[in-house]
Amino acid sequence: MTAELALGILAVVPLLGFLVTALTAGIMQVRAEEAVRAAAREVARGEMWEAASVTVRSVAGDGAEPSFSTDGSVVTVTVRIAVPGPIASAAGMTAQASAKLPLEESR
Repeated sequence: MTAELALGILAVVPLLGFLVTALTAGIMQVRAEEAVRAAAREVARGEMWEAASVTVRSVAGDGAEPSFSTDGSVVTVTVRIAVPGPIASAAGMTAQASAKLPLEESR
């Protein structure tokens, strides 16, 4: 019975590692989407990119990497976050979200 239990544990532990990594990746994706939404709203309203970068890092954490671009009257904000954990790091997993909004007219 002991040998079977040892083999069972050897099969379950890696599976739990993958499940925790998948859960963490999902959480990071939600954070990226929330951060990109907030930053895009700020930039569309006329805030500076630096202020929106602070918002991204406050919502998604210090490891978040925001990027901004404008194309005419449309702003695009992209946020990338490295998924933490040994399995995610080995696989190079990142969560990424983008949002496009039209720039608001200044009054």
